Amino acid sequence: MKLMKITGVIAVALIIFVGGYFTGNINNNEASREIRIGYQDSDNPSQIDYLNVFKDTENQAIIDNLLMIYLGKEKIKNVNIDKENPDIYYKLISPRQSVGLIDSRVWFTNDGAIIGERSGEGWDQVEYYKLDKNNAKYLKETIDYKEG
Repeated sequence: MKLMKITGVIAVALIIFVGGYFTGNINNNEASREIRIGYQDSDNPSQIDYLNVFKDTENQAIIDNLLMIYLGKEKIKNVNIDKENPDIYYKLISPRQSVGLIDSRVWFTNDGAIIGERSGEGWDQVEYYKLDKNNAKYLKETIDYKEG
């Protein structure tokens, strides 16, 4: 009789543990990738307001398209932009690992866009890339970018 009680308690504990484990896995909706598009605050230029946030749990197609566009950028040497005033700020983060993967700034031009990607600890080490008109257009449409 005592053995049956112990076995029953162990079985119930095991069922509760396994049930909780699977419920936790099913309900884990935390994004593994998140793209944030921000704008400089007009009243406080040192503040960035991230108005567009795309998560892979909600917008997988947008995440994939923006990553493909970003991966297709072409490196350039000389840029003629206002480096302190980008049109948008572009961040790719991994919320699960609490890590920033890409930190960049984007300037839209008549020929497409220029991306300044931070390659060091601060913004004094930046590599520049260009996007063609079609990719820049898709980016603008996706984030509902308004000129000026």
